[in-house]
Order: sequence, then C-alpha cells, then structure tokens
Amino acid sequence: MPQDMFLDHANGVNGEALPLPNVHAVSVTPALALRDYQQKSIVKLAEKHLSGKKRVILCLPTGAGKTVTFAEITRRTLEGISRGRVLILTDRIELLHQAAVTLQKAGLQAGVLSAETKHMPHNKVVVAMVETYYRRIKKGWSLPDLKLIIIDEAHKGNFRKVIDQHPDLPMIGATATPIAASKFEPLNHYFEDIVVGTEIHLLIEAGYLSKPRYFAVPIEITASTGSDGEYKNNELYQDFHTPKLYHGCVTNWQNHALGKKTLIFCVNIPHTVFTAKAFSQVHAQVRYVTSETPDAERQAILRWFSGTEGAILVNCGILTTGFDEPSVECIILNRATQSLPLFLQMCGRGARVTASKREFIIIDMGNNLDEHGLWHEPRDWSYLFWTGKAQKTLEIAPTKKCPECESIIALSCVTCPHCGYEFERLSQEQRESEHVHTEEVSIDWSYLKQKSWSEMSVAELIQRAQIGNSYTGTPYKANWIIHRIMERDNPRPLLEELAQLKGYRPGWVDKRLQEYTQTEDKRIIRDFNTPRLKSTLYG
Repeated sequence: MPQDMFLDHANGVNGEALPLPNVHAVSVTPALALRDYQQKSIVKLAEKHLSGKKRVILCLPTGAGKTVTFAEITRRTLEGISRGRVLILTDRIELLHQAAVTLQKAGLQAGVLSAETKHMPHNKVVVAMVETYYRRIKKGWSLPDLKLIIIDEAHKGNFRKVIDQHPDLPMIGATATPIAASKFEPLNHYFEDIVVGTEIHLLIEAGYLSKPRYFAVPIEITASTGSDGEYKNNELYQDFHTPKLYHGCVTNWQNHALGKKTLIFCVNIPHTVFTAKAFSQVHAQVRYVTSETPDAERQAILRWFSGTEGAILVNCGILTTGFDEPSVECIILNRATQSLPLFLQMCGRGARVTASKREFIIIDMGNNLDEHGLWHEPRDWSYLFWTGKAQKTLEIAPTKKCPECESIIALSCVTCPHCGYEFERLSQEQRESEHVHTEEVSIDWSYLKQKSWSEMSVAELIQRAQIGNSYTGTPYKANWIIHRIMERDNPRPLLEELAQLKGYRPGWVDKRLQEYTQTEDKRIIRDFNTPRLKSTLYG
C-alpha cells in the first residue's frame, strides 16, 4: 500500500489542499474536509493500532462528526490497494443510509447489505446492519479480503457476536459514550484502548455546536430500576402520567420556549400521545411519532417538522440517534433516565448550529440534570472506559438557579451568563466562617510507589511528587504533576482541581491547556511524516 490509510493527508473535493495549518498535503484522491480534532483522532488511532492494539474505541460527541471521521479512515485504508474491503456496521436504518451518503462524499461507493439484499455486495466498502450481517455469515456467506471493521454506536454491545466471528481483524468502535449498555460486559472486555477526540464544551467554544441554556422542574420519582439499571418503564409512566405534569410541561414550554421548534422525549407510547394532546389543547402545532407510526407517515411528519416554524414533535425512543434536524431550538426531557448515553443523545438533538441559531434550550422535567450534570460539562471518558463505572460514581459539578431568569447555571458563576444577574459575593470572613476545619489525619502514602501514575487522583499526584524519585528521594517539581495530568485524555477537570488546591490564579488552566495544545499540534504534524507511521497498517 503506497499510502497509509491514516496518515496521508487528504485533499479537498476539487483536488485543492485542505486548510490544515502548517501541514503539507499529499496528492491523494478527493476526500472530505476534516476538522483539526478529527485529524488528530485519526493519528492517535493509527498509533494505537501500530502499537499492537487491534480493537480501539473512537470517542467523539454527538455533532463532532463520527461518520465523517470513519469515512476518511475508510478512504485511507483502501487508498492504493487493489484487494481489500472495509466493513461498517450499525444498528439503525437511518444510520445505515447516513453512513452510505457520507462515504459517497468521500469518493467511495458503498454497497449496502440489508434484509432485502440477495447477494453479498462486491464493493470495497460494505455498510450493513449488525444483525443482518451476523445472520448472513451464520448461513455461510463471507466477505473476503476484509482489512478493517468499523462499528458505529459501539456502546450498545450488539457487536459482540461479530467480534467472535472475526477475532483477528482490526476494529474501531465509534461512539459518543463509551459506556456499555450492560454493566456486566463493559467495553474494555472487548476493546483494548480508547481515543477521545474532543469534548462537547470544546465544540461549543469552537462554534461547532450551539450553546445550551437550561431550565429544570424538580419532580418526585417513585419508579424502581430494573436489572439493566434503568427505570422500569411501566412504573416511570405512572410517575409522569398526571395532569399536573402534563400541564407543567406545556407551561414551561410557554414560559421558556414559546414559538421555538421543539423536540420532546417521553416515557412510552401512551405518554407520547397524551403529551401531544396536552400541547394541542393550547393550539400548538404538534405531532408525534412512535414505533407504531408507519414509515411513510413518519417520513411525512419529519418533513413537516423540518419545514414548519415553531413546530413541536413528540416521540419516545425514535429520534435519539440517526435524527439530524439542525433547526431544533428546544429539547424537552419529559422523562427521567438513569442512562448517561441516552441523556446525552437526547440533549444533543438540539445542538446543531445554523446561520440563525447559536443557542438552544433544554427543559428538564425529570431530574436528569441532578442525575447526570449539565449536558456540556467535561467528562473523563477514559476513566469511565477503563473502570466500566457509571457516570454517577463521579463527582457532578454543582449547579444553581438564577433567581432572575430561572436558568440553571454552574454554582461557580458570579454573573448569570443569560440575563446578567449579579450574585452576592461572600467576603473573606464569610468564606472562612463557612469552612469546616477537621483534624489532620496522618496518612501513609508509601503505597503510591507501586501505583500507576495514570490511576492517581490529583491529591495522590501531589503526594507522589513530594515522595519524589524512589532511589534518590529528590522531590519532583510542579511540572511533573502537570505532565502526568496532561497525559490523560481529559485533563481540564484535573487541572482545575490542581489549581484550586494550589491557589493558582484564574486563567492558569486555560494557559496550560493552550501550551499543551500547541505542543500536541507540533507532534501531530511531525507524525504525519514519520516513516514508522507511514508504514502499512493493514496491507
């Protein structure tokens, strides 16, 4: 293979070099334009595979362009080889067609394997539903010359049967939330490593996603959870099926999002129907879709929703993935969920940016912000991947309600970012009076000599730096702690904790991250032209 699938630079659709800063493009076939974090993700994936890791998770948030990224990976895999195929698997028909269209934009004609397909496609790229592909290979069908398998929505876990059929093939599992649907079979049982491409808050800062504004109504939830950790559907429906909550949903929409195009998520089909009826009673333009809606009617409703200003669309479990309507201005979570992936997916449906939309509204009617934190706050996905723990085992950033505009904002805000309300600042004496002093406890930190740096908390890193070199006893300098933190995929929360513990000035965290990003960019540019990384990966 003359050109490496990951590391050769892409050209624009008209043969013009992509605007990648300080990088010289190589002449290859037309490709998709990539954002900087997508380019970096591809390099990091290459490094993982070259180090011997065959199965790697690619973590990119909703709206970050997972499909574009793995379309470019596919193009680079097949560049310059006569024999070889890439298989892309998904679990939703909408995602199947989305992948095929994106691949076509990258200059690749994908063969689609569906239940109606009589023969295995001969294309170099095959897009298939997981279940369909599995049934075919169980019948003895085969897809020869496979070089790479890419699994979309890998957190759902239905890929396991495919892994068993191809134990030696390189695989990439693309997901926005690398937490397995089953707590008994975490992703790290099947994938060997993870690459975290970017974070939601970084996409917002870069202008790729809209900024959220939160409103919340606390309610009492009595529903119990099942063996899967999620609320039992019938019990949750009983909690939400009350005149008070139907009225509350409509009233909060009228107070905070009147006239805005709104997407509502409900508990089940009856709850969806009753919610739509509640909105119709105030003469809102509202329709609903469920799993019982015929496909032709569903498509007609989606076209209506797309083309109607101020439209309201109510659904349950249909429009969480594979639905992309940038004009959505408000998300109403008219349900509760214990699932962090589901929470993030629902909120993300309103985050697309348009020429006229840079902010969207999230109205939480199910205590979801208390359960999972703000949608855009940083999360340590590497930690969650390696530990297999649920998000609620991590500390959730505290919030407060603005008394002026009722927006839910971070507790640390001294000024409401939406209405400008100034919160009362505590004096030094008040802060000291509220501080609870406890007796110091002597702790034996010697165990840190055997503990991996990547698993240490900030407090442990500080103590490990004081212990210093195990042979000379010389303490490590402050930069040692910073370097250990920067090695993590999501260093910002740890840097903020370090800054608070050390009393560093405001802006210190942003400065350190900026310095690290500049250094990382130089490394990425260097690696594009490193002979080791330009060698054949799968040829």
